[in-house]
Amino acid sequence: MQEVRDLSRSLLKLNGIVGVKSIAHGPSSLEDAINGPLWNRLLISKDQKSTNIIVFLKGSALQSLIPNIEKLTLGSSRDGFHLIISGPAYIMELISRHLLKDIRIFSLLVLLIFGIIILFIFRSTGILLGAVISCISASMWTLMISHMLGIKIGLLTANLATIVFVLTLSHIIFLTYNWKYVCSQNEHPSPVDEAVHLTFSPSFWSMMTTLLGFLSLLSVPAQPLKELGASGVAGALVAITVAYSVYPAFLRLVEPSSSKNNSLDRYQKKVEQFLERRKKLTVTGIFVLFIVALPGLWMANTDPSLISFFTKNSQLERDLTYIDQHGGSSPLILVVKTATGEKLDTDQSYQRLWGLQRSLEENKEVGSIISLPVLMAQAKRNILASLLSWEGLLNILRQPQFDGIARSFITDDHREGLFLLRMNESNRKISRLKVIEEIEKNVRAHGFIPELVGGTYSLQGHLAKLVASSIIFGLGQLIIIFAFIAWLISRSMRIAFAITLSICVIPVIVLGMVGWFRVPLDIISAPACNIALGLGIDSMIHMVRAYRRQKNQNNKEAWANVRHRFWQPVLTFTLVMVLGFGIFSFSEFPSTQRFGVAVLFGALIASMTALFVMPTAAQLGRTSLKKT
Repeated sequence: MQEVRDLSRSLLKLNGIVGVKSIAHGPSSLEDAINGPLWNRLLISKDQKSTNIIVFLKGSALQSLIPNIEKLTLGSSRDGFHLIISGPAYIMELISRHLLKDIRIFSLLVLLIFGIIILFIFRSTGILLGAVISCISASMWTLMISHMLGIKIGLLTANLATIVFVLTLSHIIFLTYNWKYVCSQNEHPSPVDEAVHLTFSPSFWSMMTTLLGFLSLLSVPAQPLKELGASGVAGALVAITVAYSVYPAFLRLVEPSSSKNNSLDRYQKKVEQFLERRKKLTVTGIFVLFIVALPGLWMANTDPSLISFFTKNSQLERDLTYIDQHGGSSPLILVVKTATGEKLDTDQSYQRLWGLQRSLEENKEVGSIISLPVLMAQAKRNILASLLSWEGLLNILRQPQFDGIARSFITDDHREGLFLLRMNESNRKISRLKVIEEIEKNVRAHGFIPELVGGTYSLQGHLAKLVASSIIFGLGQLIIIFAFIAWLISRSMRIAFAITLSICVIPVIVLGMVGWFRVPLDIISAPACNIALGLGIDSMIHMVRAYRRQKNQNNKEAWANVRHRFWQPVLTFTLVMVLGFGIFSFSEFPSTQRFGVAVLFGALIASMTALFVMPTAAQLGRTSLKKT
């Protein structure tokens, strides 16, 4: 009791804390805290082995206040007095720290890995320097433009720099390989100019698909996805601008012979020959994986708990789970009124409110509940208060000497009352919105109307629904847009259909397998599928443009030549993606891990789909190639 009293006093001294409720600040005694209807639910855990200290924060001071609270609790913890911090404000602060740490560490690691890969593949410091400067410039310009547009670094835009880095590197890889191809033909006095000529058109259309993909996010309801869409539009434009205005200057300084790497070429040739011999098996495997993944789309967990944002079995995750299981961790607010509109300050209303209270407490998804009937029952424990009417008692509880507590639980006209539910997150099997729907049905069954429903729990439920609908709506828009662009590029309904079919395979397999393995699909990891889709369409556009340049060849031979020419750039780009985004799997933040693994898996599927599925689908029923 003394430890809690000292800690409560220390907390009240911190700038930004406006109030504290604990067994030493609120109830008249420890016995009152244990037996009081209000204090028992607010401060005492169900097993009576722990007690809560409720801290009321001033919103404007959170950024500096949370570290001060952590410092104070760390200094107050000792054997026999273990302190755990929880609450939405604290959890969001931890998520912010994890994201910031990932930005600092993994941005440098991704840059280092990309640089090593580029140097190893092209064996040219000029190409390495040009690629690194171009990619960093594009990332920095995008961040500056986003800042000028008023877009803050948030849950999704935290990975913006890496995404733009990759978009820029995509243009650079295909431009460099086309430059090597032109140099090997010895047919052009200016290989760089010819490479730009060959590459810019498919790069432009690849940029357009990416741009339209980000634009589609502007029409979805979820605000974080809108912000990613707006900053992504800027990033797509900046990426192609920098790639074709900055990088060619470095490429002109490179001798073609200096970028040869015969040992790597031989290795990639062996990979090409290995997969070419198993082309049918690869296409069949992707098709089987597509069929297997389909049921997983309906199993995707798009509404994971906040606890899933932290590493399983870590000390932090165990602490949050303990709080969640002993009273709940996520607030849900209900404002109710009677169906007939009568006042809530009568004995009849009090009994009905208590009936609703007990019924809600029986719901396994609900932890503890603080409500109007609980407040009234606590007040009636006072001997003098028992002599007053409910209306008179509530009017007294509005006074400053009682912190105006009644104002938080009943309106001035006494017709609407508030229930504050602390919801359980760790063992939830259904979505938050379904839980809320069940609670609302319960409220109506007791003769009340749920006038308002809010709080962090409701907000998270609606955000999860928006993310799920945004994935479906956004990917649907992308596929339609990509199908139209595929027709513009190929001028062939058959090839456009082949591309559309191929790009449908990528999100179905990625999301389906995510669903099968019950991997949480939160707002941070959800955009990974869009990135993987962009990787696939990028490679397909370059291959289709090269296919249209083939003349006087049969269809099968033309696609074989295209695949042979683009083996190296597609595999190189895939290798860069796998190693670059694979580094995110080593993050201490599970959402970042899931994002990296999903992109990595999607990149592998996208490359195999571009090299095998799309050409195979385009050859169906076609044996000759029209002249262009």
